[in-house]
Amino acid sequence: LTGSFLTTKLYIPPTRPNLVSRPRLVARLDASLGGKLTVVSAPAGFGKTTLITDWLGASDHPCAWLSLDENDNDLRLFLSGFVAAVKTLFPIAVNDTSELIQAPNLPPTPVVTAIVLNELERIAQDFAVVLDDVHLIQDKAVCELLSLMLRHPLRSMQLILLGRRDPLLPIASLRARGLTAEFRIRDLRFTVD
Repeated sequence: LTGSFLTTKLYIPPTRPNLVSRPRLVARLDASLGGKLTVVSAPAGFGKTTLITDWLGASDHPCAWLSLDENDNDLRLFLSGFVAAVKTLFPIAVNDTSELIQAPNLPPTPVVTAIVLNELERIAQDFAVVLDDVHLIQDKAVCELLSLMLRHPLRSMQLILLGRRDPLLPIASLRARGLTAEFRIRDLRFTVD
């Protein structure tokens, strides 16, 4: 991986001590396992990250975490983070992609995506990858990579995207195929209970 990658971006944020548990949302997240995409989209302060970290704390489902920032609007840097996240769960996986990241020139995005997907498909165990702050991703190549990954969803991997607005991805087509779980402002608002 490139030397400029921050490993702290792979840490699942700690659960806050004053956490208000949200059992109805946690139950919906449990029900979403096996889907291909979970989108949690709402403005700042609605508890997106808190909800997911609470759910992960109560779940034994393997999950990798990647906190995104503006620097991830570069395909090579995004892939470095994504590969590092997957390797937190499966250290000997995605080695071809790791080597590809080191190449002087990356092939076209569809070729990169095929390599990544083929390697991820070899992972037999179900797992999820959380991409936090996905609204910061605007780069065409990164969006194309994620779109192609969602167009050809893997059997074992679920993507969980957290952001202040929907990412630039074909969510509607997955929704039409019944492959998404979506949490929006109306879902994240507190109930009286």
